[in-house]
Amino acid sequence: MWLRTLLLLALLPINPILGQINEIVRSCIGYKKSVFEEQVGYSFLFPNAPVMYETIDNCLSYTPLIVGGQPADPKEFPHVARLGHLSAQWNRIEWFCGGTLISDRFVLTAAHCFEAEQGELNVVRLGDLDFANDQEDASPKNYAVADYFRHPQFSSPELYNDIGMVKLAERVRFDRYKHPACLPFESGQNLASYIAVGWGSTNLGGKSSTKLLKVKLDLIADEVCRRVIGQSDDYPRGFNPATQMCVGSSKPMDTCNGDSGGPILVYHKEYPCMYHVMGITSAGIACGTPRIPSIYTRVYYYLDWITQIMENF
Repeated sequence: MWLRTLLLLALLPINPILGQINEIVRSCIGYKKSVFEEQVGYSFLFPNAPVMYETIDNCLSYTPLIVGGQPADPKEFPHVARLGHLSAQWNRIEWFCGGTLISDRFVLTAAHCFEAEQGELNVVRLGDLDFANDQEDASPKNYAVADYFRHPQFSSPELYNDIGMVKLAERVRFDRYKHPACLPFESGQNLASYIAVGWGSTNLGGKSSTKLLKVKLDLIADEVCRRVIGQSDDYPRGFNPATQMCVGSSKPMDTCNGDSGGPILVYHKEYPCMYHVMGITSAGIACGTPRIPSIYTRVYYYLDWITQIMENF
């Protein structure tokens, strides 16, 4: 009887997503420990007293977001990246997309960011806050790009499967200014609100913000996105809730030009200093227009592909 049970268990299909989720949880805990925990030694004041050690956890919660866009605080979003093209001829960087650090070597972004008119992606900035101020509490560093990967089912000009990975030429040394966000272990379909972060335009057609901005956005009913995007050139088969998220606000708050590839986030339930990246900014229909949502790539759906890239490259 026991042998038969064991044989049946051995024949059951293994769900690869469960193993990935366990690894994601372990990685997230590891990032948190490496940055926010420290060992402090102490002893009693008598000769030959043993040294005792205690772990101090500095993973403190942040103040809840005010509804409405505002500048991010120092060290609040240490995983947020900015992607650009460094022109050797002009020795100048043009920034055009956002991204999210998810390990010491990889940044998550949108696949369409690899087709920017400014030039080929070759530089990533981490640890910055205000590009117009070198006196703020930040620790910016530029990283050369070793390689980048589009999802194999991404096919421009359509924006389905709009997800990509950037491999940095060197490993990131984690600190309070630069460390990863956690990958999700749930789809996010039952969550009510998210945090969007980026240096994008503050209005449609405007210049990108020099300051990193944050805004609270809400999950919008899928039917709204189906109706709004219809069958556009970007989405000829309509809105797909399995791979995409419909997120916006009833107020004039949104992601906009320049925010593409950046994250929408939720706080980690156990570690308030950490975030899960739930979505990737893909396309805005009329950024900042009340009750008109934007489309985000659902990260959870692509965990298989993300982990394969990280393991094989």
